[in-house]
Amino acid sequence: MAQLAFDLRRRMGRVRPQHATAGRFSVPMLVGGPADDPAPVVMLHGFSDTKDSFVDVARAVTRTRRAILPDLPGFSDASQHRDHLYDVPGIAGVLREALAEVAPDAVHLVGNSLGGAVAAWLALEHPGWVRSLTLIGAAGVRMPVASAMQRHIEAGHNPFVINSREEYHAFVRFVVERMPPGSGLVRGLMAERFMARREMNEKILDELVSSDLDLSERLGEIAVPTLLLWGDRDRLIDLSAARTYHRAIPGSRLVVMHGIGHCPQVEAPRATARRILETVAAAEGARR
Repeated sequence: MAQLAFDLRRRMGRVRPQHATAGRFSVPMLVGGPADDPAPVVMLHGFSDTKDSFVDVARAVTRTRRAILPDLPGFSDASQHRDHLYDVPGIAGVLREALAEVAPDAVHLVGNSLGGAVAAWLALEHPGWVRSLTLIGAAGVRMPVASAMQRHIEAGHNPFVINSREEYHAFVRFVVERMPPGSGLVRGLMAERFMARREMNEKILDELVSSDLDLSERLGEIAVPTLLLWGDRDRLIDLSAARTYHRAIPGSRLVVMHGIGHCPQVEAPRATARRILETVAAAEGARR
C-alpha cells in the first residue's frame, strides 16, 4: 500500500522511473516533461533523502520543462559502494557522469541541503553546462551562526542515525516546520528505510564533516542567475549561510519563506516550483 502511494504521487507529478549509469554506479531517476527540452531542470535532494523529495514540485515544473530527479550516489536506490569517498566532489563527479546520458548539453540545477552543495560545486566545475542555480537550504559554506543540527554534530550526536520509528518521527519534526500530508503506512515505510541506512549515514556524514568543505572563496565565479531559497525556521542550515551565499554570488536573489523549515520543496511545493521557474525563465531570457 505504501508503494502504491509513492506511485500515485509520481503519476501526479508526471514523472516516471528511469536510470543512468556512471562507471560502477547505477543512478535511478524520475523523469518527466517535454522530451525535447534542451536544458532540463535537475533537482537534487538532501542527505539521506530520496528523489521523491521533489515530486510535488515536478508537478508544476513538468507542465513546461523537462524535470530530472536523481537519487544522489550513496543514497536511496542509487549504488552504495562502501569503498567510495562520499564527499561533495565524490558525489558530484558520479552524478555529472550519470547526467551526461540524459542532459548532455545544459541543465538548470536545483539542490536542497547536501544537494545544494553538490549543485553549487557542479556550477563551479562545469560553468558552461549549468544555466541557472537554485539553492534551497544549501550546505557548502560555513554557517556564521551555528544551527541546531550543527550543535548536535559538534556534541558528537549524528541526528541522521535513527534506531526506531519514534526517533524517525521526531527527526522529521525537527527537519520540517510544516508537516506534509501523508499516510501512516508511507511514514512507516520511510522510517524502516531510514533505519536500514544507519551505517551508510554514519559513513557519509563522517566523510562530509571530515572534508570540511567551504565554497565561500569560489562563489564569486558563479555567473548564472542564482536563487537562494530558505525557510526562516531551518534548523539544519541556518539562514546566516544563505546570507553568505547571497553576498558572494554576484546578482543572486535571496527569498526567505516564512514559517518554513529545511525542505520548502516538501512543505510549500507550489511556491517552491514558482520560484524555480522564475529563475529558469530569467536565465533563458538572459540568453536571448
